[in-house]
This record gives sequence, structure tokens and C-alpha cells, in this order.
Amino acid sequence: MQLREIDAYARLPLHVVGAEGNELILEGGRRLLDLYGGHCVNTLGAGDAGLGRVIQEQWQRLSFATNLLDHEPRHGFLTAFEPNLPSCDGGWSVFLSNSGAEANESALKHALAFTRRRKVVFFKGAFHGRTAAAAAVSDMKLAAFPSTPFDVVKLPWNDVEMAAKAIDTTVGAVILEPYQSLAGVTEPSMEFLGTLRRLCDRTGAVLIFDEVQTGNGRLGTPWASQHTGVVPDSFTTAKGAAGGLPIGITVIRTKMAQAVSGKLFGSTFGGGPLVLAAAAVVARRVGQPEFLANVRATSEALKVAGLRGPIASVRGAGLLLGLVVKPELKAATVRDLLLEQGVLVGTSDDPQVLRLSPALTLTPADALALGRALETLEVKA
Repeated sequence: MQLREIDAYARLPLHVVGAEGNELILEGGRRLLDLYGGHCVNTLGAGDAGLGRVIQEQWQRLSFATNLLDHEPRHGFLTAFEPNLPSCDGGWSVFLSNSGAEANESALKHALAFTRRRKVVFFKGAFHGRTAAAAAVSDMKLAAFPSTPFDVVKLPWNDVEMAAKAIDTTVGAVILEPYQSLAGVTEPSMEFLGTLRRLCDRTGAVLIFDEVQTGNGRLGTPWASQHTGVVPDSFTTAKGAAGGLPIGITVIRTKMAQAVSGKLFGSTFGGGPLVLAAAAVVARRVGQPEFLANVRATSEALKVAGLRGPIASVRGAGLLLGLVVKPELKAATVRDLLLEQGVLVGTSDDPQVLRLSPALTLTPADALALGRALETLEVKA
């Protein structure tokens, strides 16, 4: 009897044997322009030489150590990561784990302990992870667990009036993605984000930004708060923060972090030397003005290139973009046709929205290939 993997993923009929820069190499040597970027993971592209050298050297020097021991990569990471953080009175503290779901669980755990409340507000279209607490505040098609570990309230996205009615002194945390990726790259209004900040200030609720996808330079700034002007009390990231190695990072205002016992947190693999050495490389690259300037320039090039053929509009920011296909079409159909033209893009929970989340090393010149591919498509409704 042959061992089988649980059928969790609708895999594309492609056999990938390698990758280089912003291209995937298929069996037989065919190449695809990768505009999906491993779902926001490959921040520096495939096979980045500098990152690879650091990983190899760290593996040989100290591949892993228990969190009961200190090591230089931890200090190196904190030193590289801190300059990119948004301005905040009193500074920030971090907890290191393994994934976005774990980072979000840690943020929620802290918020409820800090406020001593048991209600969390989240929003329609949200996705924060598949573990118990993260799934409880995700708008999922299938219920992940029979019950939630705390009380939850789901509100409409961008609805200021509903938020004002629901966020009161019984709410411990308000969690949201600054741009909702899986929902179809839905954008926030600045009024919405500003209102959430004021409501949390008024009621004592903790405002949490889930930056698993929007962080690490993806919006053209290190973090979403620097793009939107709204600074949360806590934010999380993962995916691309270590350039392809698993990591979760929970960032909390230091004054708030110090009010809760650190013994509430723990992680076997979180904060290991190999991953932190890689994460320090990513943080330093993201902190370079020319690196972020390229993200913004490539974003503008993709927005222009994307408005061709079957695409009706483009939304999003930086290198997290949604291509909205014309009303009579389906995004999955356009995705498959683009694959035939040598371009990989993603889909979303919105059947009319394609997602672009390429490596942040993509260039404006690379973006032209998307426009050429879209122009060649003959899509039938």
C-alpha cells in the first residue's frame, strides 16, 4: 500500500525542479515568471547568493540551540530588525516563533491577558491562520474547530458605523490585515483604519495588525503602519521575514509587553540561530532605501501592465496586488491561460481576483512580461 498525502491542496499540473531569481524551472527546462513568490515567502527571490552564503555559514557554525542559551544571531537579528520599526513611544518588544498563525496566536494571547477581557473583533474576509485562536478570527468556509477559545465578533470590512457600535469596553482585541490578501486584496479606507485606532484608544482594546503578508517591505515601506500612518499596539509577521525559512514574529509595544508575564510564551524552534541569521539578512535588505524604491517602482509598472486584456482593474499596494478580471470571466480561467504564456499568478477567495505577490526583487522590466502575456490572451466567457 502506497503512502498518500492528505488531499489538502489543489495543486497545479506543473513539476518544478528548480528556481532562479524570479523564475521557476520546470521539468524539461521550461521557465515561468513567478509573480506569486511562494505566496509572499520568497522576499529576495530564489537562490539569493548573499542569503545562501549566510545560511550555509550559520549552519556550519551553529545550526540550532535551545532557547535556554543565548547566541549571536539573536542579537544580530534584533539589531537589524529594530531600525525598520515604526515610531512608538517606549519602543517595541518581540517574541519569536515559527509561523504566521503562531505569531497571531501570541498577539491574541497577550492582548487578552493584558486587557483581562475575552472578546475579539475581526472582519469579514479575514484570514489569520488555521490554529485554534487564529482560526477563530478567520472568515473561513469550513469551521476549523467545534468552538472558539474566546468570544468573537465578525464585522463588515471598511464599515465605520458597525465598528463604532461593536468596539466597546468588553473587547480585548481588534485584529485585521491592513490589506486582506486571501479575500482578494481588499483595500482599507484611511477613515476605517483611523477609526479603529481611535476606538481602541477610547475603549482600551488592543489593536493588532496581521502583517504576515503586508510586512517586510511588501507595501513599499517596511511595515503597513508606515504606509497608512496608523500604528497598532501589536503587529505580527512571518512568510517572507526569513526569505524562505519558517519564522513567526510578534511585535508588541514594550510598555504593554512588560505588563504581561513572559512565561505566557514559548516555542521550541522559534528564535533558532539559523532562521534568525537569515531574517537579519532580509531585515537589512528591506531597510535599504533603494530596495524599497524598487518595490514601489515595480508596483507602478505592474499596475500599468496589469490593465490589459481580460483585466478590468487593479487594486492593492506595493507588491501585493489584485487583478480584477472582467465581470463575465473567472480568475482561475485567466490564471490557467497565463500559465500557458509562461507567467504564474495566484487566485483568491474572490473568484474574480488574481493575486500578485512576487519577490521584492522583481523589477519594472520584469513587469512588462505580464502585460505582454495578458495582451495575447483570448478568453471566452
